[in-house]
Amino acid sequence: MLIRWEPCCDEFFRLEYKVSWRQRGVEADWNEETVKKHSLTLRNTPTFVPYEIKVQAVNNLGSGPEPNVTVGYSGEDVPDAAPSGVSVDIVNSTLVKVFWFGIPRDRVRGHLRGYKVRWWKTKSMLDGKRHHPEKHFLTFVGDRNYGMIPGLEPFSEFRLTVLAYNAKGDGPESSPIVFETPEGVPEQPRFLRILNFDKDSVTLLWGLPKKANGHLTGYILQYQIINETHEIGPLNDVSVTNRSTLSWRLSGLSSSTKYKFYVKACTVKGCGKPVTEEGLTMAQGTYAGIYDGISTQGWFIGLMCAIALLTLLLLTICFVRRNKGGKYSVKEKEDLHPDPEAQSIKDEIFGEYSDSDEKPLKGSLQSINGDIKATESADSLVDYGEGEHGMFNEDGSFIGAYSGSKEKGSVESTGSSTATFPLHA
Repeated sequence: MLIRWEPCCDEFFRLEYKVSWRQRGVEADWNEETVKKHSLTLRNTPTFVPYEIKVQAVNNLGSGPEPNVTVGYSGEDVPDAAPSGVSVDIVNSTLVKVFWFGIPRDRVRGHLRGYKVRWWKTKSMLDGKRHHPEKHFLTFVGDRNYGMIPGLEPFSEFRLTVLAYNAKGDGPESSPIVFETPEGVPEQPRFLRILNFDKDSVTLLWGLPKKANGHLTGYILQYQIINETHEIGPLNDVSVTNRSTLSWRLSGLSSSTKYKFYVKACTVKGCGKPVTEEGLTMAQGTYAGIYDGISTQGWFIGLMCAIALLTLLLLTICFVRRNKGGKYSVKEKEDLHPDPEAQSIKDEIFGEYSDSDEKPLKGSLQSINGDIKATESADSLVDYGEGEHGMFNEDGSFIGAYSGSKEKGSVESTGSSTATFPLHA
């Protein structure tokens, strides 16, 4: 046991301290010891036993005033007894109330701080599968004999113990008791998907609940019309009594209408929280999912607008460049890929063509004009009259210039756009 006190005077008085102690409730003389320090440790004392203690200041001039008696306790130790009479009252599938009888005070061996309840799951009542014991505990402060244990898993087997504790630590645990929680409502199904929409029907697919918490009895399907103004239509219910069914086809829906669908799993204790999905029926019988349709996403719309703008810009550039026009060298193409048959026909009709034939084109205009004038002055109607040298036949048609080029004249082609026709009388 450790005894401490505050010094009463200055060190100038050279004080010592006389410490007196005796076990309370026991008829015995005072034990005394004088020390210069401000503490004293007593050894081999019983655990957590009350003592009467007093400390008096003394020096070479005498003793100070008579001190008051203070009651203190020897050192604590962990409790050496376990609570008894442990029992469990089932409140619901996740909550139980635990009762126990506290340990005697002389078995606490210190100041009682409270009680701790420990529990762990041993197996699931649904499949009988054993679980690794993961222990949990709750602390109940003070001298009490009951506590509430929440958050248990439904339809499971548990074991539970109770112990007392003080400042030195935990005492021994009570013997484990076994209890079972009843069935509860299932958790949400893992997912809900809309497979496809027809004009007036839809097929839904969902998964098993994360935890069944009992024997499944079926599912409840619900659906209602919703719109952008957050107004909702009446809720329609469909009961699926076969617990193995994980898909359902709803009919009688309106086309081009937005719906919200709910699916929840059920046991004998009721139905759990629903999983939801939204969808829009289309007139063509297609489905536009709220979360699956990328066409409703902002980034997709922006990308389509950018592509359309770039396409329009490229078309505009091509149109402008095409309207500017350009020269296309036909001669270079013909020289590069000559056609022998076409070249022979060209030579027969137009004669040989070269760049040198184009150069005197302008200068030869005067000689052509002069030849034409001379021909005009020399010709007369006599040349086309009847007689030996006439060029008209009996019905008056003109045939002289186009018949017998050996007799009347010849046509000379130069390959240029202007030709000279000499006439001979």
